[in-house]
Formats: sequence, C-alpha cells, structure tokens
Amino acid sequence: MFSLRLLSTSMLLMLGVGTLIPEQLIVPVHAEPVAQANKDRQLFELFKKGKDFVDADNLESALQIYRQAAKLDAKNSRIFSAIGYIQARRGDYPRAVEAYQKAIALDGKNANFHYALGYSLGNLGQNDQAAAAYQQVIQLEPKNLRAYEGLAVIHSRKNNFDEAFKTFQKVIKIDPKNGSAYNSIGLIHLKNKQIKPAIENLEKAATLSPKNGEIQINLALAYSTQGNSKAGLAALDKAAQLDPKNSRVHLRTGQLLQSQGNFDRAMAAYKKALQNDKKLGAAQEGIGDVLMQQGNSLGAVVAFRQAAKLSQRNPDVFYKLAQALIARNRQREAIPELKKARELYKLRQQTNGIEKVDALLKKLS
Repeated sequence: MFSLRLLSTSMLLMLGVGTLIPEQLIVPVHAEPVAQANKDRQLFELFKKGKDFVDADNLESALQIYRQAAKLDAKNSRIFSAIGYIQARRGDYPRAVEAYQKAIALDGKNANFHYALGYSLGNLGQNDQAAAAYQQVIQLEPKNLRAYEGLAVIHSRKNNFDEAFKTFQKVIKIDPKNGSAYNSIGLIHLKNKQIKPAIENLEKAATLSPKNGEIQINLALAYSTQGNSKAGLAALDKAAQLDPKNSRVHLRTGQLLQSQGNFDRAMAAYKKALQNDKKLGAAQEGIGDVLMQQGNSLGAVVAFRQAAKLSQRNPDVFYKLAQALIARNRQREAIPELKKARELYKLRQQTNGIEKVDALLKKLS
C-alpha cells in the first residue's frame, strides 16, 4: 500500500512512487487583479499571513485565513487550491476534493489543480475518478511525469498491472534515469512471478538510485524468491545502512522477514519502524499479523485496534481486527468491524474484499 508523508513546506505531499503536489498550489505568486487597490492589498496580506501559518504548521489558522481571502475574491482559483492543499494535509480529503473542484471550475487549464484533485481522490479510494483527473493532466501536459506516476499507481491499486506496466514505461521514455519507475516495473514482474526481469529492473533501479533503501528491500524480496537467501539478507542489511531512520525501510524489512517465517526478526523490524514513526499504521498491522501467526489473538486485537486508529481508511485492518475478535469468541464485536471493512472495500471498488467480508458475515449470522 502506498501512503501520505510530509517532507517539508517545499516538498508537500508524497504518493507511493514519489509524486508531489508542488508548492505553488499553497500560496499564489500574486493576487488576481481586482478592481479596488484596497482589496488587492488585503488579499496580499492574507496570502502572506496564510503562508506564515502553513510554514509554522498551524493549518487550522491558515485555513481560516484562506477562507477570509475567498470571501474577498471568490473567483481566485489559487485561493481554493490553497484551501484544498491544507485540507489534504489535515487528511480531510472530501473537503480537499471539493476545494480543488472549485479551483478547476475557475481555471480548468491548470494541470496542477487536476493533479492535486487526482491525488485527493486517490486517497479516498475513488480510483476511477482519480485516474480521470490524472488523464486530464496528461492531456494538458503530455510529458507530466507526476501524472503518469499517479496514474500507474491507480492502475496498480486496481490490480490492472498490464496498464500500470505500460504507464511506467512511458515514464521511463520521458525520463530514462527514473529509478522509481524501474523499481515499480520490477515489482510488477515480481508480482507476476517473473523473477529474472524483476531482478534486472530492480538492479537497474538500485544503480540509478543508489541511496534508496526501499529499492534494496525490493531486491531482497526478489533474491529471496529466487532462492538466493544470502543476497537477500545482504540487500536487507544494505537497506538499513542506507536509511536507518526510514520507518518504511524497517516496515518493508518486517514484511519480508514475516513472509519468510522469521517472526522474531520481523517483530523487531516493525517495532523499529514505529520507533521512527509512531503513526505508521502499517507497522502496527504487521505486528498484529505476526501475533496472529504466533497464536496470540489477544495481542493481535490490541495491535489491530491501534492500526485501525492510525489507518482509518484501510479496509484490511478492520477485516483482520474482526478475525482476531472472532478468534477470541467475540463475534458480536467483530460484526461492526466487518461492516466497516465492507464499506471501505466498496469505496475502493475492491470486489474480492467485499466478497470475503460477506462470506464471513454469513458464517456469523
């Protein structure tokens, strides 16, 4: 699963393959021309104050400032894009979508607005709508790498790996040194159990991005699948050396070790990930998975509940929590968790998820 991460005020929001919402969406370079100089001056001061609040990570105050600006100039598309950015930062993607749609209604030729809309829709699990937004970006800017990357991620989420593969190839055609695209292509090959081309593409990615620990994790998985456990462990060690404070590196390490049945080391890796990022729900989910595999359903319930708080839009977490509750003979408590999982699977248009929830609900009825 690809997830959101704050980098800095100049590098704003990141999607799994590294796509960013550019900073110019936060604060307009200048206010739109207005009839009265006084209004223009007020807008300038509001923009400046809003940016200061954003830089201080005071998002609620920044939001109020931009709402004031919108009242002064309801036809300024960049004000609504700024509101959309702040709502996305706060994790309120429905309101982010609403704000970006207003910005697009005012300026439909701004590719950045369409990209940000796609990003927000993607975080809501509205994959078809997100794909349409990214396609609109590509129509406006045929060489927009971020849009192709975002579109490829959406195809992957929908398990449409052939289209994802073709889209990542387009990224490489535009940018032949894009290590992230080679990494993604390698993972698609790995998903299809095409181990040799997977390793070839992942090694290419590692050459182009030698300081990327996550690529080393993927290489470790490919080597292990090939049966080369020595090379796999070496890649794991290199990943930790390259990026010891990267919580996602430790997360991926834990997932790989867990898949190999090395539960003790997997648990240690998940805990290391949480040390670096206490809000990483996927690490709590991993701990719950390990505890379930070890037969500790009580500990798993605790871990999955924590994961659900941190990853409120992840249907798998609620489904796993329900399974852990059922293992504790707490069927009544499991039912609302299953219903929540079903709701989220439906939102993500994941038919397989809906079917497995319905099957389990039927057993409990």
